[in-house]
Amino acid sequence: MDVQTVPQQAASLPHRDPLAFRSGLTAALVILMVGGASLCFFYARGVTNLYGDAIAHMEGARRLTDSITPGLDEIGSGWLPLYHILVAPLAINDHLWRTGLAGSLVSIAAFAVAAWFVFRLGFELNRNLAAGWVALTGFLLCSNMLYTASTPLTEPLCVMWAVLVVWTLFRFQQDGGWRILAAASLAAFFGALTRYDGWYLLPFAALFVIFARQRSWPRRLLEAAFFSAIAGTGPVLWILHNWLRYGNPLEFYNGPYSAVAVYKHQLATTGFRYPTDGSYLLSARYYLEDLKLVIGVASLELAVLGLVAWTADSQQRARRSAALLFLVPLIFYVQSMAHASVPIYVPTLFPHTYYNLRYGLEMLPAAALFPSFLLGARLARKTRLLLASAIIALLAVQFGASVRRGADQIGMLKESLLNTPCHSHVSEALTGLLKRSYSGGMILMATGKLPCVLPDLGIPYRDTVSEMNQRYWQKLPLGPDHWPTGSPLASLQWIVRMEGDPVDEVMRAHPEAFRDFTLVESYRFAGEDSVQVYRRE
Repeated sequence: MDVQTVPQQAASLPHRDPLAFRSGLTAALVILMVGGASLCFFYARGVTNLYGDAIAHMEGARRLTDSITPGLDEIGSGWLPLYHILVAPLAINDHLWRTGLAGSLVSIAAFAVAAWFVFRLGFELNRNLAAGWVALTGFLLCSNMLYTASTPLTEPLCVMWAVLVVWTLFRFQQDGGWRILAAASLAAFFGALTRYDGWYLLPFAALFVIFARQRSWPRRLLEAAFFSAIAGTGPVLWILHNWLRYGNPLEFYNGPYSAVAVYKHQLATTGFRYPTDGSYLLSARYYLEDLKLVIGVASLELAVLGLVAWTADSQQRARRSAALLFLVPLIFYVQSMAHASVPIYVPTLFPHTYYNLRYGLEMLPAAALFPSFLLGARLARKTRLLLASAIIALLAVQFGASVRRGADQIGMLKESLLNTPCHSHVSEALTGLLKRSYSGGMILMATGKLPCVLPDLGIPYRDTVSEMNQRYWQKLPLGPDHWPTGSPLASLQWIVRMEGDPVDEVMRAHPEAFRDFTLVESYRFAGEDSVQVYRRE
């Protein structure tokens, strides 16, 4: 990474290029209109809360306040907590929780902030407004990101923190100063509490801090240590949480709900291996196909041309080098697919289906920003405007092609429609049973296994007992005679038992504790785990 001091001939230019108020206001209004219109469009069609992970994120956010053990007991171990914490105040409202709109509002806000700073980066890195509009267009005219930004998924928030990290580190490179470095550190800290992608970014960002400015080595190392101490607190806190809560500091990585454990269970039950397992080459190929699908071929080709332009421009190369941090997700996901049990399926490669396409969206800031490097400040103004117009027109054509067959053909939306757990036979059957028969009482059921049932029926999580409620869960094997009077267990009336889930495990291990419960319904559908429903006599 070429992050040496800006060459002498470029250093004479002003560090900060003022953005005209009218230009900034126009960009902000465009961002708000596009973001607001996309949220209204997808929400009106009822497709913003279909992803299994999106519904589970809403459950995680709601459980922080709606639970028999609210607070830290509900944070869990697998997913990082910041998104749930931000959504939780909105999820208190029943409508915002049940529709997922609480999470959608956080996602669309993060999308808007990310778009604004992508625009600022395009403008400031290239010192011209046309480059800013090219970068903003590349970010806004991505149909898959527009859909994702309307859902309760963590990717828009993760992208926002990454963009803020890059923008603040660029400002640190240009202006120096502890305040802007502290801002970069905080953005990295929050990113590290949003998705694990943020962890992977930290060493690359710290390396950038070391070489960003020409200072004495003690000063460089002190600045890098300052950045690392603040940003690295995020992973440290999460490891500490896992240690104190579960007795295993790496519970998020190798615990029963981790990607590693899920993959081991899949291998043991089906023998199906992820196509990319153990192969960096295949992982790179799958990820490239994902990028082509969710970002677009034209955007990727323009980004490659922009990267070539960055390499060729020796005078501005160092000044624009912070943008290379946007390439870190490429390394992260290729490594994760090859050796961390993370799958991505694309329709163009075996097994020819849709799964985890959203991981490609982490590369959108790079794909949006790199084409702006084609519009260097040394180009004649007329040439720059013509080139910017051509790039924007090409991006518009690509966007039109991605939506011309209907919104349901957008890759991410198509994946959500194909894989949503809400349309499973067992989920619909259980929803129907409880709608007919449930009239109150506590329900024993595992967290996240049937995520659509309770929101669909409006049953609050405080009327359930799960493995997340450890102080009560640990008393289950004692049986009804030893369940404290007045505790939630004393009013336990229903049990939902899914094959292989924690409820199934505790009932197999301690059948005598559930002798007062009678099987009232059993469901088994092809390709789905069986479910048994019990009611207390």
